[in-house]
Amino acid sequence: MIKRIGFVLSILVIGVALGVGSALFMISRGTMIGAVDNSYWRTSSTIGSTDADPYTRALIARIGLLGLNQNETIYYNRTRDDAGDTFDAACTYRIEGGAMAARWWSITLYAPDNYLAQNGDGAPSIDATSIEGDEQGRWQASVSPRRADAAHWISSKNADAFSLSLRLYNPEAAIREHMGDVALPSVTRVSCGEGGQ
Repeated sequence: MIKRIGFVLSILVIGVALGVGSALFMISRGTMIGAVDNSYWRTSSTIGSTDADPYTRALIARIGLLGLNQNETIYYNRTRDDAGDTFDAACTYRIEGGAMAARWWSITLYAPDNYLAQNGDGAPSIDATSIEGDEQGRWQASVSPRRADAAHWISSKNADAFSLSLRLYNPEAAIREHMGDVALPSVTRVSCGEGGQ
């Protein structure tokens, strides 16, 4: 009888340890079931969906992302440039994009703690109403610690290894149905540091 109780208790302890361990691992690593990768822009097909699993819901709660319904907003996040290198606040990047099939969009820079970078520059983001495109709707902006001569600028000062968050508000059905291959802005590293290397 004592052996049986010990066996049952051992199974319960192992089960709890595996459950808690897997949850902590998934949340701390940012892994989301339903992940979609679109040229380093990452999203999840379950954010804002009634199909969101418990891990995704916990991750959203941890990072403070307001997961609206996908008819209202689709969220993309990226931490790497087009060459696959991690973003560095000391570098200058060029973001280039075009018209997106959504009523409105924004791109915001976040520090590693998932909050806006504390730099006092007042330039945490760009959006569809603050940026001008050419006749074909193409536009570009700069991400760097200093504005220099950029017409459209996101400040990376004090942002360390930052991330960029793209929000598409009231996206058309084509975006919701093809999250992995819809055209999204490119992010190219132009230079790094004072020497422009």
